[in-house]
Amino acid sequence: MSDPKRTGRFGEPLSGRPLPLVTQPMVALTEDTAGVTRVENSMQGTEPISGARMIEAATVANPHLVAFTRQTAMSPPLAKATPAGSPPEIGLQQHHLPPEEALDARLAMIMDPDSERSASFRVLRHHLLEFGRPQVIVVSSPLHGDGKTTTALNLALALAECGRAKVLLCDGHLRRPQIANALKLVPPWCFAEQLAAHRNQPMLPWSIVEIPQLWLHVAAVNPRIEKTQLLDAPAFAIAMERLRLAYEHIVIDAPPVLGSADVNLMSDAADAVLLAVRARRSTARELRKSIEQVGASKVVGSVLVQ
Repeated sequence: MSDPKRTGRFGEPLSGRPLPLVTQPMVALTEDTAGVTRVENSMQGTEPISGARMIEAATVANPHLVAFTRQTAMSPPLAKATPAGSPPEIGLQQHHLPPEEALDARLAMIMDPDSERSASFRVLRHHLLEFGRPQVIVVSSPLHGDGKTTTALNLALALAECGRAKVLLCDGHLRRPQIANALKLVPPWCFAEQLAAHRNQPMLPWSIVEIPQLWLHVAAVNPRIEKTQLLDAPAFAIAMERLRLAYEHIVIDAPPVLGSADVNLMSDAADAVLLAVRARRSTARELRKSIEQVGASKVVGSVLVQ
């Protein structure tokens, strides 16, 4: 059912059940500049991370997800650069989600928007906006299975909630894409193929999937095509430069940090890198190596996923 009072970011009427905007109390997390090192030492680097030990000084009444920002003298609040030029032409293809019983379980913001788990992603949104409103956010993790896709999906949904921002969710894991399957869609033009095409013709239109009831745009990699083995860094940089002109936030579901250079290449064109770690699985040593590989100045925080 269309609601005449609500319009999309390009002026079109929106349909579907809107996600409720729930104001949650903000939780103050008190990590000092040596917080990560102190946790690593207490765990000797190999013990699985737990919420209580990862943020020792914080009290967060949430059994599902804990987020904290890691702001030091090396990583001050982000300085916003104003993009210049005309926004790119974007062709939209609408996609409607399947019935709730067929949704991917990782979509917490849709499955249970009033839950504590969903509230945690709103708190994460608050911390990121407070940090400096990063426009291009790369979401990664030390290893596979640490919850980065869950974090990227729900962070994008939280940023776009109730049409509060123009948000694009990109699939940056070219070898093991997850976004198309999670949202039950087939992209009209694979994002990996678009990267290659726009490298030589930056002014080409972009083909994007719109999910109207979520106020979200998606650039997904088609999981059915032959996988691209390497990320083309110049092509990715050109894409981000152009898409910055059309969106307030671009959230990228990236590959894991360890064992690949893709996140390093992406971070050059991004404003911030957010690392997801899995409770009782990820280790402080893996987190430390990931931060060292990407660079502490780019890593704005970590998310503990349970």
